[in-house]
Amino acid sequence: MASFGAKHPYFSRIKEEPAGKLPVYAAAPVRIGRLVKADVTVNLASGKLYADDALAESVDEFVSASIAMETDDMEDSVAAEIYGATVTDKLVQYNTGDSPPAGGLGYIKKLMRNKKTVCKGYYYPLVKAALGNDTAQTKTDSITFGTNATAFTVFACENGDWRHTEEFQAEAEAVAWIKKQLSPPEDGGGEEGTS
Repeated sequence: MASFGAKHPYFSRIKEEPAGKLPVYAAAPVRIGRLVKADVTVNLASGKLYADDALAESVDEFVSASIAMETDDMEDSVAAEIYGATVTDKLVQYNTGDSPPAGGLGYIKKLMRNKKTVCKGYYYPLVKAALGNDTAQTKTDSITFGTNATAFTVFACENGDWRHTEEFQAEAEAVAWIKKQLSPPEDGGGEEGTS
């Protein structure tokens, strides 16, 4: 399996986190921008027990994950949704008191498996965003494009889940699945289970 594409990043604010279940989202998801890349780093708590001069036990448990995401752009209304910034008319205010909301995140990857394209949906039920670094550069004899960086922290949900993935033959099916996961139950979204 080789991956060669990433698209369609979506975010949805969490309305509530029921005990033992996945979060419930407040509204339909917003598209963050066009995905440039999403680098996932998983953080594990590790422990090893040695006995009789040999490794006897080893444990690696999920603690959190981080996603360094880059998109081509982010509209002001989306920045307000993800970072908790305030938008008034055309003015966007980022304040030290801003509290980015907890939400869900999803995107798709295109994979090549046995010479066939497969689309895989990635759904992170509980994340929190942090504004990434920004760079401005003067124009020279070559053009360098800037991107919008966002760092997401991934948490385990009440039921212990932290990521779901599902494969689809068509891109449209994968996008529909992502949107369904990130939608409120009345919109046909979310999953009830303790999967």
